[in-house]
Amino acid sequence: MRILHVLSSLNIGGAERFVIDLAVEQQSNLHQIGIVSMGKDEEPLQVEINTRGFSLHITSNIIELIKIIRCYDVVNVHSSYCLLRVLLASFFSRSKIVYTRHNERVHVSNKWKFIYKLAHIRLTKMIFVAEKARVNYLKHYPHFSSKSVTVLNGVLPITKQKTASLKCRLSIVGRFVPLKAQHILIEAISNISNSSNIMLSFFGVGELMENNKQLCKTLIPSVEVTFHGMEPNRDIIFQQIDVLIVTSETEGLSLAILEAMASATPIIASNVGGNPELVKDGFNGFLYEFADSLELAEHIETLIADETLCKIFGERSFECYESRFSMGRCAAEYLTIYQKNY
Repeated sequence: MRILHVLSSLNIGGAERFVIDLAVEQQSNLHQIGIVSMGKDEEPLQVEINTRGFSLHITSNIIELIKIIRCYDVVNVHSSYCLLRVLLASFFSRSKIVYTRHNERVHVSNKWKFIYKLAHIRLTKMIFVAEKARVNYLKHYPHFSSKSVTVLNGVLPITKQKTASLKCRLSIVGRFVPLKAQHILIEAISNISNSSNIMLSFFGVGELMENNKQLCKTLIPSVEVTFHGMEPNRDIIFQQIDVLIVTSETEGLSLAILEAMASATPIIASNVGGNPELVKDGFNGFLYEFADSLELAEHIETLIADETLCKIFGERSFECYESRFSMGRCAAEYLTIYQKNY
């Protein structure tokens, strides 16, 4: 089968990483893979895509999209930014069009009502990465019920080995944008009376990175903090993480959490979006109410004080990953959707 994945960019983000993992699994099953990026040339993940041998097209031009889409059996859109262009181009092809929504926010403006009218005509399926996101969407667009399906994300295996450290390494993996709310972790650390055995690290770049650096200097000047910037190798990232912290205001099905599960890393996450579908409070990690830095601080102190609990949470996360969130399982569900005649 010839499968085309469409992304808004090749910057490092959850949807982008998921698409590459999915494409790798699909390619291993002898499918022909193409990727369209509507971003710029020479973005961070372009090297990996070229290395994998996928056909790469960098364009947002509708005429070019028509020519590209005609060469594929299935076109899987992974960004709302790309949806309208692909829908318009698809009217000139016989390809199946599938749209994966990677977040839980629902567009309700007149512009989006128009786009979703086109989508209802042209889409084969709209895939949601969390059941809560599907339910929220159908409250606004109930006529999509028969076209909607939930497929939980998967990730490729990640090393479970950790490098040695005398301190507990708390980390956030994600872009420095408002919805990721990294400042909440910094505020939480400032509420911990004894933070001498804590190391804090951030993986990612973005518009709010400098703001968070300054906040660290102001609120937690005695804590060892590292801003690693952009690191594409997930093995390198999770070898340096003892506890993953997720402070997001909203999430679909967090790829960072899935990667933590695949690397047997315990998790403390905000109780939003699809996070409760991955983190079972008190079983493989902790959940806290978004922006409640005091509750987050309490959970951090609990894990720092109990290495056995950390290990148990990590092992349970890995078991859950193996049974529910492997990329093999995820790719098989996508293939069923691609092949089915609706």
